[in-house]
Amino acid sequence: MAEPTVLITGACGLLGAHLMIALGRDREVVGVDRHPWWGDESRHIIQGDLESPEFLRRLATDVHPGIVIHCAAMTTVDACELDPERAEASNAGVTRELIRAMPPTCRMVYISTDGVFQGDRPFWGEDDPPIPCTAYGRSKLHGEHVVAQATTNHLVIRTNFYGWSSGRKRTMGQWLYRSLKTHEPITLFDDVFFTPIYVVDLVERLIRLLAPPHQGIVHIAGAERLSKYAFGMLLADVAGVPADGVRRGTVEDAALVASRPKDTSLACKRFERLTGIPVPGSRMGLGRFIADCGRPLSARFEQVESLRNG
Repeated sequence: MAEPTVLITGACGLLGAHLMIALGRDREVVGVDRHPWWGDESRHIIQGDLESPEFLRRLATDVHPGIVIHCAAMTTVDACELDPERAEASNAGVTRELIRAMPPTCRMVYISTDGVFQGDRPFWGEDDPPIPCTAYGRSKLHGEHVVAQATTNHLVIRTNFYGWSSGRKRTMGQWLYRSLKTHEPITLFDDVFFTPIYVVDLVERLIRLLAPPHQGIVHIAGAERLSKYAFGMLLADVAGVPADGVRRGTVEDAALVASRPKDTSLACKRFERLTGIPVPGSRMGLGRFIADCGRPLSARFEQVESLRNG
């Protein structure tokens, strides 16, 4: 039986583009984005606005996907705080209209965030009650609710990832690596904790969950809980560059629009139980990240086949 067509929203973003490459080698994959494709392997990209109901209806008719991986979102935390109505429309409203437009049998995979948790303790599990403290977290949690209420044939993936993107905007990983290489003075928080995962490691694991019977909420993140400061120092160590420009700071002293949760580290035991695959350690992920600097997008997936067929 042929694999179902996969539609990926936000296909030219960091996660979407890596999914387009990894999945596009052995199945029909169509991406949708407002921005142009930047990968070195050709992929089918439809440019358009997901906020247009007419565009969504045409998209569903033309593609008729069996799986939708919804990566598109408004993700800048402070921008969401400044315009919560816009965040709600982008992260929950678009999700609702996307599901309504797609075939009723379509499997919906919604990419969510560790930011749905209030951050007052470590290693949040899938059954822990989410209480977001930012407009971004609330809008993403509302998106989760939309998906769960609309269809049982769904996955909600909570994560926090880093990697190399198109360069259209700098990711956290890109900013940190370039700052270390150029000895730029930067401040990293030692009181904000997360479980980051390299985007290629995330994609390789997400692929294993696409087929039923997997459904519901699954956390996919790194194995280790690190402060932002510890993550930066580990990156410097793995890269073999000095960290002389890094200053230790606290989120309490930062002039941020949105008050950040202090600990959104995720427990990933459910993923490991479902797949038998461990989530990666931080040093291994950062090693892959550094090795992929300057490599074409398609060259970053040497292990995909072994994980898919393992």
